Amino acid sequence: MGATDPIILIGAQRSGTTWLGDVLSAHPSVAYWSEPRHVWTRGFARRPDDVLTAQDATPRVARRIRRTFERFVRARGRERLAEKTPSNCLRIPFVRAVFPEARLLLILRDGRSVIESTERIMRSGMPISRIARRALQTPLTDWPAQAGRAASAIARKATGRPLEYWGVRPPGWRQWVGRDPFHVMLARQWVGAVGRAIDDARSLPEGSVLIFRYEDLVRDPATHAARIAEFCDLRDPELFLSEVTGTLEPSRVDRWRRTLDPAVLDDVRPILTPLLTRLGYEW
Repeated sequence: MGATDPIILIGAQRSGTTWLGDVLSAHPSVAYWSEPRHVWTRGFARRPDDVLTAQDATPRVARRIRRTFERFVRARGRERLAEKTPSNCLRIPFVRAVFPEARLLLILRDGRSVIESTERIMRSGMPISRIARRALQTPLTDWPAQAGRAASAIARKATGRPLEYWGVRPPGWRQWVGRDPFHVMLARQWVGAVGRAIDDARSLPEGSVLIFRYEDLVRDPATHAARIAEFCDLRDPELFLSEVTGTLEPSRVDRWRRTLDPAVLDDVRPILTPLLTRLGYEW
């Protein structure tokens, strides 16, 4: 019992990874950990963005990460790890170097939906309880690099101001903050995160990653849930399928059509269109 053969969910924030992780957590063989960023990033807090490479996964780093996840799985009396950390979009080679045996699930979602959902989070702010939980998880050695971000999030929540930035940090993200409107910044974020993830995923050996779209899973849960269960080699796949179909919210798929202003769509269209088209989405 340990962290062997883990299921690693890869996807930008607001792409359905939380929901899929919760579905996996209901399986009796799976110990699910939601967003253990500190496990992956310990010692890397001063990096300018969220990118980590295979070269960063030194034997010492890989051993520490594997042992931490092994303890987590054992403490819960389960057989396998499942986890999701959105910033791992930018770390697929690093994740693979730590866990070469991992089953990677890359979940894609329409960038317009991600923009709409992320902007709502930014304007409402993070719950103080979530900020506190992340702060408590942060190793003391990483606190000097993280304290400013935590303090800013708390201050903005307390005064009702939106967050300056939230989510995955691709290369160049600092240039967008304060320069671009939220929706333009989030369009660049989605392209930077998902574009890199899809390139890295498609360079992996066959059978090590399953790529699928959130919208396809919602519209045809039986087919796609069966593919996921088979790929992950889940015992009793009927349990997984039942949990998928019982928790879907189809109304979320095209909410952006009802809520995003046409002027916003005009602004982000030239940024999003190349990657949307590549992933099979239409404008």
